[in-house]
Amino acid sequence: MKSIQSIYKLLPAAALGLFLTGQTACTKNFESFNTNPNELTDSLLKYDYKYVGAFIPGMLTSIYSTVDWQYQLQQNLNADIYSGFMGIPTPFNSGKNNSNYFMMDWNNWVFKVPFDNVMSGWKLVKERGETTRPDLFAVATIIKVAAMHRVTDVFGPIPYSKFGAGGFSTPYDSQESVYNAFFTELDQAIASLTTFDKNNPGGKAQLKPFDLVYGGEYANWIRLANSLKLRLAMRLYYAKPQVAKTKAEEAVANEYGVLTTNAQNAMVRSGGGITVSNSLYVISQEYNDIRMGAPMESFLKGYSDPRLPKYFRASALAGNPFKGVRNGIDIKVKTDYETFSPLNIERSTPIRVMAASEMFFLRAEGALRGWDMKGTAKAMYEEGIRTSFAQYDAGDASAYIANSTAKPAVYTDPVNAENNVAVTDAFLSTVTIAWNDGDNVERKLERIITQKWISLFPDGQEAWTEFRRTGYPKLWPVVVNLSGGTVPGFINRLPFPPDEYKNNKDETTKAAALLNGADNPGTKLWWQRP
Repeated sequence: MKSIQSIYKLLPAAALGLFLTGQTACTKNFESFNTNPNELTDSLLKYDYKYVGAFIPGMLTSIYSTVDWQYQLQQNLNADIYSGFMGIPTPFNSGKNNSNYFMMDWNNWVFKVPFDNVMSGWKLVKERGETTRPDLFAVATIIKVAAMHRVTDVFGPIPYSKFGAGGFSTPYDSQESVYNAFFTELDQAIASLTTFDKNNPGGKAQLKPFDLVYGGEYANWIRLANSLKLRLAMRLYYAKPQVAKTKAEEAVANEYGVLTTNAQNAMVRSGGGITVSNSLYVISQEYNDIRMGAPMESFLKGYSDPRLPKYFRASALAGNPFKGVRNGIDIKVKTDYETFSPLNIERSTPIRVMAASEMFFLRAEGALRGWDMKGTAKAMYEEGIRTSFAQYDAGDASAYIANSTAKPAVYTDPVNAENNVAVTDAFLSTVTIAWNDGDNVERKLERIITQKWISLFPDGQEAWTEFRRTGYPKLWPVVVNLSGGTVPGFINRLPFPPDEYKNNKDETTKAAALLNGADNPGTKLWWQRP
């Protein structure tokens, strides 16, 4: 991690400035964009649609920050490692840090990036284009939900409905209220874009200059909104099962449907004069602060999964071409573990927001629950695997899908044997790949979520969230737990940011009462499995 010398002010004006000048972005220049978007109103009037649409790129590049150290604090040093996808080789804070549940102040950035950029950008689009450019407002709303559901899924209650209402403090909403708002907003966006798409053939030219995902294709934005709706519906299965069923079936039955092909995947990529940089490349290849997670090694090696070299690079260890780091271990010096497998991600690798494979696994789970998902659980499960294989050009998935014997592998730490995972450890998964109609519902659910988890890489946020929701896949407890007794098992959330207690103290204090317990990392979120 690079030292943080100043607070970056990454506002949607960053993207705005790029459109007005035609320059190409570089992450090292982001801190120079420090202009209030409201001060640019007059100059924007002469540009077609830029008065509204120019805030959209800044929102898209803040779902995950494209500033390397910001992304590291926003997601990499929490969700990415808690998901089991990745492990840290670096003994941050003398070995006492988030990986072993010693909570750092890093979680300010989980909150700050989306609120400063996504929510602020959406508010400006709403003010300038809700009635005059309803199509751009609908797209901005979909982006807002895509970003903000990640925030509530980290903290629980968040400021949402009263954001930007004025005053010196902002009240928090319960997580249930926030989810209800998400569904309302997605339904409104879907209806608005459906009307626009049908009434404006060829209208994509109006969105295309700002669209770093679909190049102006409104139909795909509708599919993405339906897909978000399906994801969020499934999130509520244990909290509000009837709501979950209703919303999930609505999403799948919509005339545009959900994502079904890799061509429809939502990936933020360079375009329109903006270079989108994937921060995982720098964190892995230049900072050398992140490596393959040990659970990933166990599942991918045990299943002889051809996606292994697609996800990770070979380690520098003799006899260990792919080696992962177990989280929550005692790391003495960085050189012990930085030779383990880096991520196979380039600076130019598009940033994943959502992929079609996830939709098939969600539909498989819905069918398992008895919902109308337009297919059987088995068919959707197997199509999810095939779609993931195709996404990563991993070859024919037929033999993999038919494998009924392979199980996750044991894990050996060549540095410290205390971190090993043996076949006798109860937390080592024994789930196989091939669908078995004779298995009970719980075993089938574990199979679906395990393959879904593998396919979600590198989106550690969604993978951690699904683990907390279902308990699958079977991950491994930390070896060293420095939570002071607040996390007896696995971490469930991050405490509210220190800056919120400083700048929004009264409302943040009230928000703690909306939790199911104390404001600590052991308290479960509203939608988690009992």
